[in-house]
Amino acid sequence: MIRRKVSEGVSLQKGIVSILVTLAFGVASCLPDPLEVTGLPRVRPEIVISSQIIPDGSLVVFVTRTFGALDASDDSDPGDVIDQIAVNDALVTISHHNITDTLLFLGSGVYGGLDIDFVPGTTYTLVVDSETLGVVTASTEAMPQVSFEAVEAELYFDGYDDTLAQVSYVFRDPEERNWYMINVLEIDSSEIVDNILNPRDFTRLVNDNDFEGEHYAETFRVFPKEFDKGDSIAVYLSNISREYYEYLEMRQDNRFGFFEFISEPVNYPSNVRGGRGFFNLYIPDIRLIVLE
Repeated sequence: MIRRKVSEGVSLQKGIVSILVTLAFGVASCLPDPLEVTGLPRVRPEIVISSQIIPDGSLVVFVTRTFGALDASDDSDPGDVIDQIAVNDALVTISHHNITDTLLFLGSGVYGGLDIDFVPGTTYTLVVDSETLGVVTASTEAMPQVSFEAVEAELYFDGYDDTLAQVSYVFRDPEERNWYMINVLEIDSSEIVDNILNPRDFTRLVNDNDFEGEHYAETFRVFPKEFDKGDSIAVYLSNISREYYEYLEMRQDNRFGFFEFISEPVNYPSNVRGGRGFFNLYIPDIRLIVLE
């Protein structure tokens, strides 16, 4: 049986910031600069879905509409872009085994506010019913959490006047095949919107093809972001589905772009029927570290 309750003690502003931070992870591509072209027919916008379970255990779904390179550029204001693409007129539900929960509208295209005990291996169905854009559905299997055994991070001087973050971690891989997403994000509340929509976060994809059922450890450096002593970072480990892993792999070659996680090129795979994007249920293990 699912236990459900409205998250308490979290302000709307704090909730939306947390939501957008987590939704920004793992998605990396880059749109080209817009061309000076006129007279092209407008394509009917479609619904785009992004989802995440944030650290307080709440499911959140970010509902936007598609847009193209002619609609915005890297010089556009992030807040203005969100206002233009957010879908704020939807009824969003998630169900399984004849049990349905209705997500709360939190503003700016964000729906959530429920603590739901997702059962690993269980399939959940998302339905988004927008008055202006219609209905889309998506189904996904809840993934079990895999946790770090240890995480460390330190400053690293690369010899070219840049100071990077160097992250080391270890975890135990379960016996079955697994696919992982590791993210690093600087925690900077003064520039939170820019950090989210122009993601300088680092995304690393790992699969257990060579270490299934064993301990896995590695050290990597975070780029292109420069760090200073005293900066705080969040390191995320997420056990994700194979389908979502392959979706992210296709986008890795175009990372560090401005609109990549809210624009959906037509050649990207999607599990959203009638729309674009990806509906996921995975619970990241998150560690906060101050660089010294």
